[in-house]
Amino acid sequence: MVRKPRRSRRRSISPLQASRKGSILIIAIWSICFLSTIAVALGVGVRQKLRLIQRLDERDRLYLVADAGVKRAIAELRKGKDNTFDSFRDICADNPGVFQQIDIGGGQATVGYDLPDELSGKQEIFYAPIDESRKINLNTADKETLERLFRIVLGGDEMEAQDLAASVIDWRDADSELSSPLGSAEDSHYRNLNTPYEAKDMSFEILDELGMVKGVNAQSFNQLMNYVTVYGDGLVNVNTASRAVLLALGLNMTITDKILSYRYGKDAILGTDDDNTFDSPAEIIPKLSQFSSLSESELARFSQVVGRLGVQSGYFMLRVTARLNKRPNALNVVAVVQRSGKVVYWHEI
Repeated sequence: MVRKPRRSRRRSISPLQASRKGSILIIAIWSICFLSTIAVALGVGVRQKLRLIQRLDERDRLYLVADAGVKRAIAELRKGKDNTFDSFRDICADNPGVFQQIDIGGGQATVGYDLPDELSGKQEIFYAPIDESRKINLNTADKETLERLFRIVLGGDEMEAQDLAASVIDWRDADSELSSPLGSAEDSHYRNLNTPYEAKDMSFEILDELGMVKGVNAQSFNQLMNYVTVYGDGLVNVNTASRAVLLALGLNMTITDKILSYRYGKDAILGTDDDNTFDSPAEIIPKLSQFSSLSESELARFSQVVGRLGVQSGYFMLRVTARLNKRPNALNVVAVVQRSGKVVYWHEI
């Protein structure tokens, strides 16, 4: 007897069951997509946080390198604590061996700045601290000195220089009277600005305040910052002062050129062994007279200014660039320190 093969029985699926399975599949796919999106977002967030941590860590390390560079410079300044004068032959001398790419725990710090050569006009890099007394002090300079400086450095007309000088005087003096009725500024001017404030009516504490004075914009501030200071007693170091500063004090071009030629020595190169220095304020006129004869009118002019000249400084600016080994980023720091080592200003760029 031949048996007939059995027919396989197929389970029939109801439309309701099929709909449920389809819904489950869709939910599963959406869940996978949702979880994948979350995973990607978390991954991006983790990477961003890791990068942030890395940047913060790098910033901290750069800060430590810069701080070590400042301390190294302070140690060098302390070596000259008994100096009776400062010049481009000693503390302010170009010294790459001491201040260029100082190796500090996985990084380097460089202390240096651009210094225009007063005789050749070329821009030189000096690896050294900057003597703050080579500049005009905004807290002690009279209106005429400021006018001359602004006219020389900014190149504006006489009226603009007068207005800016008056605005500086009115910013620092204790009263609310305008020293120049038309071009100066006191509280009433600053109160009407988009972001109002008042004239300080006190001495400048940091150089950045100059940017708040009427007539000073970002461009003029950058032009002036190498010629003005807020530190020290106001005496200008004749051994390091620039041509513009000497002229601003009231010396004429002839006397200024004689001072610069005397300082540069026979080779006309700054910072070499044949440079001449003024060792004390009392020696300024006698030494310059021996180097180059001064007429009676020049002596009279010099005598009016010599009381505002000194030969040393108690404050120094340090421009420090810090880098880490095999890393592209850098940290620039501007610090002002007393010769004793106290840091009175710190700005990170």
